[in-house]
Amino acid sequence: MNRHAALQSLIHFDAPIPDLEARLRSLGWDSDEVVTLTRRHIADVLERYTSGRINATAVEAWANLIECREDIRIEPNHDKIVRAAIHDLANPKLQGKLQDIAPRILSSLSQGPPHAI
Repeated sequence: MNRHAALQSLIHFDAPIPDLEARLRSLGWDSDEVVTLTRRHIADVLERYTSGRINATAVEAWANLIECREDIRIEPNHDKIVRAAIHDLANPKLQGKLQDIAPRILSSLSQGPPHAI
């Protein structure tokens, strides 16, 4: 699997965490930005969580796989919101349980142009 396909799979969270981890292990950290993480990607993951299709542990692991990757660009004009959301999701011991912070994160992601997410 090439870098673009592996990173697309990651930002769409379309595979189990162990599979995503294995794909990412085969990639080096040194790369130009290949894919763009948007507010919609994060909102989709949180909607899957709130509907019970994935659990908080999976969301935390997903966010940890994304956080600090230099080959994932952040949605232009919304980088602070997207980075804060990923940080909060990756650090529940600092930010609180996902069930408590998910509504706030979803609300922050919807800020901006009406067609944004």
